[in-house]
Order: sequence, then C-alpha cells, then structure tokens
Amino acid sequence: MNFRPTSTLGSIIARAAFKAERNDNANHLIDRLLLLALDEPHSHATRLVQMLVGEHNVVQLRSQIEDELYDTEPIDRAERASTRSAFFSKIYDCLASAAVVGEPSNTGHILLLVADDPTTVAGGILRRHHIDYDRVLDAMGVLAVDEDRYLDLRLR
Repeated sequence: MNFRPTSTLGSIIARAAFKAERNDNANHLIDRLLLLALDEPHSHATRLVQMLVGEHNVVQLRSQIEDELYDTEPIDRAERASTRSAFFSKIYDCLASAAVVGEPSNTGHILLLVADDPTTVAGGILRRHHIDYDRVLDAMGVLAVDEDRYLDLRLR
C-alpha cells in the first residue's frame, strides 16, 4: 500500500477513530474527518477551502456540515464496529490511491475524496459552495505536498 500520511493527517485519523468509539454516527466518518481537518488552521484542507471560498466562509461551511450531521440518524451499536473497521480500511485505500506515488497523503486528499462523493453530507454542502473535485484538484497543485512544513514553521 502506498499510504504515507503527513503527521497532521495521521493525527486527524487517530482522533477520528477515538471519536468514533464515542458517537453513534459512525456512518458519517468521512464527514467527521473533514471537520477535524478544517479544525486545523494550517492543514491543507483548511487552506484549500480558504482559497476556494474565502477565509471568512470556512467557519460557515464547517457549521453547516456540523448542523446537518447533528440531524442525521445514528446507526445501531452492532453495525457500528464493523462500519468503523471497514471505514478505516477503505479510507487508507482511498487516500493511498489519491496520493501521488512517493509523496505523502495530506488532509487535502480528504477534501478531494469528499468533493468527489455526492452521497456524503459534506459533499453536498461543498457543492452548494461551488467546490467540486476539479476545483480542489487544481487548488492542490498550488500548495506544497507536505503540509507538515507549516507545523515546522509554526514551531520556530
């Protein structure tokens, strides 16, 4: 598998796994991954959304996703564990396929996956803001691949 996440992406996936243990809405983990990525001010996902809709609209977009997720029905406990393990296998495979060989996967790849999937809650909201797969892909070409370098700059 060609999955080599940045430390930011690895941290977000780990937090999503921890939160999935506590919530009943495990069927919306990709949306929750995007929300966690948008919480990080220096993540590629946040920077891409800022580039596409403006910095002031990131909070509004994030709130809309949270509101719609809050209104969704929880899945039952028996389904939750299998859904969660299947999700993480799938997300690793998807992120590996979205990344360029030899380059790390970053939070921009989460945004790319969500923008490409019309069935996700966040995907529908992104489309309302005119963010689609092609626009995200074009914007990703502007940023350096390794989002961890922003962490390095911030720590200096």
